[in-house]
Amino acid sequence: MTIAVDFDGVIHQYSRGWQDGSIYDPPMPGALDGLRTLMQRDAVFVFTARNPEQVADWLFKHGEFNITWEGPGAITCEFWNDRDRILVTNRKLPATHYLDDRAVRFTNWGQALADLLPERS
Repeated sequence: MTIAVDFDGVIHQYSRGWQDGSIYDPPMPGALDGLRTLMQRDAVFVFTARNPEQVADWLFKHGEFNITWEGPGAITCEFWNDRDRILVTNRKLPATHYLDDRAVRFTNWGQALADLLPERS
């Protein structure tokens, strides 16, 4: 299986939202151990709107992970299935699960609109 993990708010605490593009906070409690646990069984990639190289450097600094990152416009792979390292990308690759702090679970459009537009409910 492949697990996709969002960076801000899931791995990086992101306590002040987007600032000047800098990654200013420490990891979320349990994030680095959580990534290691997932990597024991599954391939893991980190998806982010940030510069992937900057995120890769932060992950290495805080967790000493073996990391591959995709530069802007680069395509390293179509699928990620390497359990020995983390891919950092700004592309949404195929995955069995996505872990994101801002996700809305889709079951049907009626429920999705109720979740996204609660004033319409």
